[in-house]
Amino acid sequence: MTEIKEPVINEPLLPRPTHPNVILFGETGSGKSSIVNMLAQSDRANTSSSAKGCTFSTEPYLTDILGTQFKIWDTAGLNEGEGGTIPPKEAVIQLLRLLKQLDTGVSLLVFCMRAPRIKENLQRNWHFFYEVMCKRKVPIVLAITGLENEESEMDDWWIKNKGTFQNLGIIPNGIACITAIRGRKQRFRDSEGREVHVFDDVYRESKNKLGKAIKMHCLAEPWKVEPTEWFKHIVEVTYETDCFGRVTAEHKTFSTIAGSAIQALAKALLISQKEAEDMGKTLEQF
Repeated sequence: MTEIKEPVINEPLLPRPTHPNVILFGETGSGKSSIVNMLAQSDRANTSSSAKGCTFSTEPYLTDILGTQFKIWDTAGLNEGEGGTIPPKEAVIQLLRLLKQLDTGVSLLVFCMRAPRIKENLQRNWHFFYEVMCKRKVPIVLAITGLENEESEMDDWWIKNKGTFQNLGIIPNGIACITAIRGRKQRFRDSEGREVHVFDDVYRESKNKLGKAIKMHCLAEPWKVEPTEWFKHIVEVTYETDCFGRVTAEHKTFSTIAGSAIQALAKALLISQKEAEDMGKTLEQF
């Protein structure tokens, strides 16, 4: 007798990306665009020293890191304020749209912050994007910029402040204490005639340090963003019965209430419930 086996139905797998997607995100002025230029060893991304952001949209940069080609995504700065280059709500929408629309999934998040101040927005952004949107399923590297003037080693900053991050619930997979700027140009050149800048030594160290962290923590199999519960759609059913208990009529009432992601969005952006719900209606369409 021939045994008939039921066919095995496998879940569809994401295509393995030729160039793993690495998304940089963080507040305006945290050095995201400068990090792109440092990793690419060229001035591809626009940078600015002003308080306003200089990245208007999400932009990909194909970059070789230690022999592997990565697609590094530079994103608009978060928490810039209504008078900034990109309104804060639009920056969030752009980032979430990117997460949703990457067909080959996400392999790594790089959360950028600028030392020395640890701002309140840091915890809100971490919670919303890493825990709520990515369900803690994508590795995350914390890139701490602005450490070029540290008297001791740049990594000492993390040693001194690690406890504060842990108390905030910020526990990254990898850490890179770096500078993303070369500093002022010197009047002399090196032995090969190249320009020399004040922070060149720690800049090269930073490039290697962050590159190793990206390659080490990048997912071998990318993760595709799962559906987000912006709203709960509730159906309430009531029945009418006769004196014998038989159902004579059925009535359905439909209602919609905010899901858990709406509360997280309102908290992350410090906006009202109504504003968060309006954003949720836009985001639900992705």
